Amino acid sequence: MYKDKSYNVSDILKLAVSFLEKHNVQNPRLDSELLLGKILNLSRVEIYTDFFRPLVLQEVEDYRKLIVLCAKGKPVAYILGKKPFRHLNLKVNSDVLIPRPETELLVEKTLDVAKKMKGPLKIMDLCTGSGAIALSVAQEIPDVFVLALDISEKALRVAWENTEIYGLQGKVEFICCDLFEGLDNSFIGDIDVIVSNPPYIPSGEINELQREIRDFEPILALDGGLDGLREYRRIVVESPNYLKKGGYLILEAGAGQADSIMKLLNDSGVFDEIDVSKDYAGIERVVVAKIKG
Repeated sequence: MYKDKSYNVSDILKLAVSFLEKHNVQNPRLDSELLLGKILNLSRVEIYTDFFRPLVLQEVEDYRKLIVLCAKGKPVAYILGKKPFRHLNLKVNSDVLIPRPETELLVEKTLDVAKKMKGPLKIMDLCTGSGAIALSVAQEIPDVFVLALDISEKALRVAWENTEIYGLQGKVEFICCDLFEGLDNSFIGDIDVIVSNPPYIPSGEINELQREIRDFEPILALDGGLDGLREYRRIVVESPNYLKKGGYLILEAGAGQADSIMKLLNDSGVFDEIDVSKDYAGIERVVVAKIKG
C-alpha cells in the first residue's frame, strides 16, 4: 500500500481513503480519519488542523496495519476498541454487538417512561451485551437500579469493565442467564421496566448481512431464529411474571418487525397502551407496552 517515502497527514489520508474505496468499505473517509486519529492521538478536527504534519516511519507502518484490517472488513469500532453511545464511550470487542445509533432511541423511550413513574425504580435490561442500554439508564436516571442480563459470560465481562470505567458499580448488577431462565423468585413482580434489544435477524438472512457484521460480530447477538421473532415471543410470554402491575416493556424492533411484535403483545391479553416510535430513518424501531392493572 505504501512505498518507502515520506508522508504527511494529507498524503496518507488520501492513500487510505482510496485503498478502502477499492475494498468496498462503506465509510472510507470516516474510517480512515478515525484510524489515523488513533495512531496520532488526534481528534478528527485536529487531523485537519494539522493536515501537513509529517509522519515518522513507525506511524506510517502502524497506520497501514489498521487500514489493512479495515479493508478486510473488521469494524472500526473493534479496531479502536471503543464505540460512542449517548454520553458513554464504550469498550467493545468481538464478544459484543457494536451499539447502534438507533438503540439510543430505545434509551430515550426508557427515560420517557421513567419520568412517569415514582422512584426508586428497578429496570431490567435483557441481552445487555456491552451494557450500552443498562449503563446509559443507570447514568441518566438518578434513582434507579438496573439488572442487566446476558447469556454470554464474555459479553458480561466487557459490560462490567464499562461499568467500572464509569463508576456505576453500585447501580448495576449483571446476571448470566438465557433471558429469564434461571432467575430466582425474588425478581417476580418486582421490576418496573423491562427493556431489550434482543437478537432479531432471521437465521436465513445472516449470510446476507454486510461482511463487517456477518464475519465479525457475535452471531449469538444477531440470530433471532427462523423469522427473527424467537426472543420476542419468549419475552412477551415471560415478562409479565416479573413486571409490577402498571410496569412497562420496551423493545427494539428490526426493520418491518414492529407490527408482528405489537400483535404478540395484543394477543397476550396482558398489555395495553401499546405504542411504536420511528427512528431517524423512518423505521418503526421501538415498541412500548404497559402491563394492565
